[in-house]
Amino acid sequence: MKKNIPNDEELKKYIHKKMTLPLMEHASEEVKESVWKLVKRLSTYARVPGTVSDFKKMAVFAEDDAIVDVVLDTLKDMKYPFKNTDFIPDIAGYYYCIALVSQSMHRRDETIKLFYELVDYAIAIQSDSALPLVRNMDVMSKEYTDLTDIFEKARIIYKINAINTVTDWVRIKIDKLYSNYTSADKIESEYINIENPQDGRVFVDVDESEYIVRIVEKGKDIFNKKFKHYSYDAIVYAIVRDVLLRKYMSDMQIDNSDDTRVVEAMKSDIQKLYGEIAIKVNNEELKYIMDWYERYDHTNLPQDVRDYLAEIYNDEDLKDAFYNADIEIYDEKWVKNLEDDDSWFDELMGPGESTYENIKPFARDGSGALWVVLNDELIGYIGTEGECGIVARNIHEFMNIVSVWGGYLDDYWDEEVLENSVSFYETMNDFDRLEDYDDIKKDRRIFKKFIKKHGFTTKIYDMAVKGMTVTPSFVVKATDDEYVDSEPLI
Repeated sequence: MKKNIPNDEELKKYIHKKMTLPLMEHASEEVKESVWKLVKRLSTYARVPGTVSDFKKMAVFAEDDAIVDVVLDTLKDMKYPFKNTDFIPDIAGYYYCIALVSQSMHRRDETIKLFYELVDYAIAIQSDSALPLVRNMDVMSKEYTDLTDIFEKARIIYKINAINTVTDWVRIKIDKLYSNYTSADKIESEYINIENPQDGRVFVDVDESEYIVRIVEKGKDIFNKKFKHYSYDAIVYAIVRDVLLRKYMSDMQIDNSDDTRVVEAMKSDIQKLYGEIAIKVNNEELKYIMDWYERYDHTNLPQDVRDYLAEIYNDEDLKDAFYNADIEIYDEKWVKNLEDDDSWFDELMGPGESTYENIKPFARDGSGALWVVLNDELIGYIGTEGECGIVARNIHEFMNIVSVWGGYLDDYWDEEVLENSVSFYETMNDFDRLEDYDDIKKDRRIFKKFIKKHGFTTKIYDMAVKGMTVTPSFVVKATDDEYVDSEPLI
């Protein structure tokens, strides 16, 4: 078999992934073929690794010392890509390379030294871009204990990121209306980590893993909710409302935050900054309670699909569990954008004719592929590498399979895995062996509640096989000579 080493034309296809050239330049002729396989794998990742399953994708490459040499030398040359002014490489590829060397004992002392240098630098410059670095140490230290001390040092980055993000985005929003009205110091001192907040004020406790948004009235919490660090928009929205309300109270010399003049002035400003979907708040009470609830009622999705999306999207823990299974649920606006502009189909599949004409996206995965409803019932998948197929006979069976399987569904899209129930459940049980990780334990608990609530069965083999073998198959026939027909999932 001919060695698989890229020529110049093949290499050009991957140049947009900026880890490509550095890795290939560090590879000797003897290892170029192996590194090229790594490069092509990295090019399929659209987001940085975040879950155990993500990190484990690099385990097979970490077993090859020659690949580790190339990756470690590349990382040591890049060193500190953590500032807006720095060269940021292919960010997903960069952090998958970090994950790769994290799982190798080859040149371990050099790897640990590099990690300490990266963490020290990220902390010194108060980096907003190093969150995946601390996440790597957080997750991988469960198995590789020599990363534990690095994580303990790095975890302050969670807090740095949280405070910087809130202060920066509040200022950006307010400054669109009133230039230089706020400052980072003002936002941090008045809204972040306040021990004794004034009555009626929004303020945010920040630790290394979450925000706690509190509103105090007469010495008691009237609103207290925890948010994950990626829930920036909701927290920024609450503080922006508070800043604008207090501005008008001061300008109008009015002490009552419920005064109609203050309320209407603040609402007018909010409408200039946010779309109607984001402004689903309690306008009567005006207690800053973020009570919007996505219902997907304005989409063309079937009602049962809408019901599941609403349940998942509006439950942060459940949404996290699906995200970790590589099923990303977005708000109603995202769904409607795809319904209003179907150019996504040609972008993924090229010009072609499908065996199913009624195709409605409802979620995506980390690579940019889409989960879709076919003919308002069947559940299909449209990948980013020209593949597509049917994965479940309906949304109920799809949700049943996802919640019981728990990992990435493409792990069982294999003839050998689907050949019989023994191989299927053995593969599924491989995920259970990872339950020492706190994130996986939590996801299992969340999915078990979801399974119980909907009366799902844990015996999903027959259901999975019947879903993957629905006829007619979901196929896209190319209508342009420059394209080829779609590939099946198995």
